[in-house]
Amino acid sequence: MASFVATAWPSCAEPLPPAAETGECSLEGAVPATVAAVDEDFELLLDDGRRAALAGLDFPPLEMAELRAAIRSRLSSWLVGRDIFLGAVASTLDRWGRAPARIYASPADGGDAAPLTSVAAALLSAGEARFRPDPTAAACAKAYLAAEAPARDAGVGLWSRPEFRPIDVSAPGAVDDLKRRKGMIVVVGAIGSVGESRRAFYLNFGDKWRDSFTVVILRRNLAVFGQIEPRSLVGRRARVRGLIETGARIEIATPAEIEFVDGVPSR
Repeated sequence: MASFVATAWPSCAEPLPPAAETGECSLEGAVPATVAAVDEDFELLLDDGRRAALAGLDFPPLEMAELRAAIRSRLSSWLVGRDIFLGAVASTLDRWGRAPARIYASPADGGDAAPLTSVAAALLSAGEARFRPDPTAAACAKAYLAAEAPARDAGVGLWSRPEFRPIDVSAPGAVDDLKRRKGMIVVVGAIGSVGESRRAFYLNFGDKWRDSFTVVILRRNLAVFGQIEPRSLVGRRARVRGLIETGARIEIATPAEIEFVDGVPSR
């Protein structure tokens, strides 16, 4: 089984740029805080009693306790006792009393005087987490996907393990494999046909829709995808991520859940 690179953490596929000073996914509006601990759910417990959740990250499931503990240990070594900058991505706490947030800190090996970087981007670049397209992370989707890409393409960290790699739906047995999956998955393939009903459009990644992986876009959500016309997507190659539903299908509601990877510009 592949292991993580044992270097100064976070070990990034490429050096991360300093955090942007302005824009929706930036240091703008961030406030200082101090990390007291990192709990078992990767929440940051702050010394003033608040809890901050790293928005837009998918960590290994609970049954992978050893892997989770290793990631938590490295994150704790980096952040506990250090000052960070906290940028809220929601005006209210979530149902668990956490503040979904953008977190910025000096690199683990750079000292407090080093330029601040995004903690989420560092985790993604090191392959310690995957980008999860939560609504709270929508503003950072482009930056987080860019941070994730080198680790994903090189098979670093989580991406070295079969259960986390993108599933090519053209591979033999892929659809049957999808039907057994739980949680967030990443799927790659070509859109073979598009169906529709009064309620939704259906992007079918195969010749026979009954036996294919399908992406569902509700008509009421179509406007958020901009100028995309579902019927024009036949033949396009895409990378889709989200929660697998009954059978082998994912319902998507934001552009962050589907990337077109064939080099053809979207309208």
